[in-house]
Amino acid sequence: MDNKQELRDVLVFMSDQHTPYYSGFYADRCVDTPNLTRLSESGVTFDECYTVCPLCGPSRAALLSGRRPAETGIFTKSALSDTTATFLHCLVEQGYETVLVGRMHFIGPDQYHGFTKHIAADMTPVTWDTSTVRPQLRKERGFYVQNDTFGHGAAACAGGGTSPVLEYDEFVLNEALKYLSEPHEKPQFVFVSIYGPHFPYVAPVDLYKKYINKVKLPENFNDDVFCPVLKNYQVKMTEDVALACQAAYCGMIENTDRIFGRVWDAFQEFTEKRGTRNMVMYLSDHGDQCGDRHIMGKETYYEKSVKIPFIMAGDGIVAGARVAQPASIMDIGPTILSYTGAKPLMGVDGVSLADALIGRDIPEHPVYSEFIDRTDGKPFFVPYEDTDEFCHSFMLREGDYKYITYQGFEKDDALFNIKQDPQERTNLAASEPRVLTLMKDNSRDLLMHEKAAKNFRIEARVDDLLTKWEKAKGYSYEDMRWKGISEKAGQEPEICVRNPYFEK
Repeated sequence: MDNKQELRDVLVFMSDQHTPYYSGFYADRCVDTPNLTRLSESGVTFDECYTVCPLCGPSRAALLSGRRPAETGIFTKSALSDTTATFLHCLVEQGYETVLVGRMHFIGPDQYHGFTKHIAADMTPVTWDTSTVRPQLRKERGFYVQNDTFGHGAAACAGGGTSPVLEYDEFVLNEALKYLSEPHEKPQFVFVSIYGPHFPYVAPVDLYKKYINKVKLPENFNDDVFCPVLKNYQVKMTEDVALACQAAYCGMIENTDRIFGRVWDAFQEFTEKRGTRNMVMYLSDHGDQCGDRHIMGKETYYEKSVKIPFIMAGDGIVAGARVAQPASIMDIGPTILSYTGAKPLMGVDGVSLADALIGRDIPEHPVYSEFIDRTDGKPFFVPYEDTDEFCHSFMLREGDYKYITYQGFEKDDALFNIKQDPQERTNLAASEPRVLTLMKDNSRDLLMHEKAAKNFRIEARVDDLLTKWEKAKGYSYEDMRWKGISEKAGQEPEICVRNPYFEK
């Protein structure tokens, strides 16, 4: 690392809730993403990459630590402990400046977890005791909080205008451009993380108008779910609302592509001035159902929710390659460490995909996802009691097949052939018993139902204790949260299609 010509500056750009199915470089290419398409053509695209947990915080914790939720117990808002090493610590050991520009769902006084700098604070609460933050959030987010459009009320309305998400992403963009315009001595690992295209479903007006006449209802819009647990995610919506949500989502993805393109161009200029080699990566933490089966958002194992975009390009990386073998978000840290020559992080559940960067096959390894669902009808993000009821679920992807099981609902197990049935409309569990048995056998050592439940209860208890401690101590950490939302961004968007089923 002493030879400046051998330094490899790295840019990682992470969006939130971007399913690759709505992208110019993937599937039906229904959204214009010229910058991501250019990145895909310049490097390696992992077409079958999955998040290990279809929810923001847990997926990001797994990305950084390389450890699955069943091991850490992180399935909800829990954060990594201060003593949990991440792949960022390995990069620091290698001599890198590790810079976070934007959000990562960190909670508490440690807003770094291996980053040496954190520029552009998160806009989501960074405190355990969210009761201290709620009044301020209601004031900042206004219309969007009143309609719960940051959560399971996402289908309450959609349209074109501005929103807290769009304003925050512009803030992160400007901070990233500022940082990259400045000279820096150390090799740079710059991680830019925005909020879009996460709901609320509001795109810039011009982009919403662009897509509203292009989008179509998904073929599986009126399909039912295969397991009773999933019925909790279905919401009533008119076809007009579903189309408006989809149009806004497409517009937000194109806006995300614009932001990524500007950061990428600035990074290229930065490394050209330094005379350094570089690598650029794009990924997201999970996807979005966007109306499939009357479900909005994430938290399911359907493809649009659990699959993520993952592209790498740069010096020494083959151009225009597509990897069809399944990969995991937990593989990303080991891959970055391999590429930079850093020592590996021990005890991780992911593997390095570095062979794919030079045109070789990646190692065979299990690719799975997992989650915890409430089965007692209570809201998801509330303190947990010993009497609460929930189930651990698990998804395994092997070859063309995907197997899904929910603890306590095994009679509703699902088996899909993703290659032949990408919209997952035909459950093959009954018609292909041999494959189902094989997938069950291959899942047996990976399921960890009991371990996941135990560690989840431990983390839930920690959450509760830290919340009570913060409340007693009077801590809120509000000075570490971004509060720059304009008054306009908290108001009803210029174009607003309301869901009559959500009207009070």
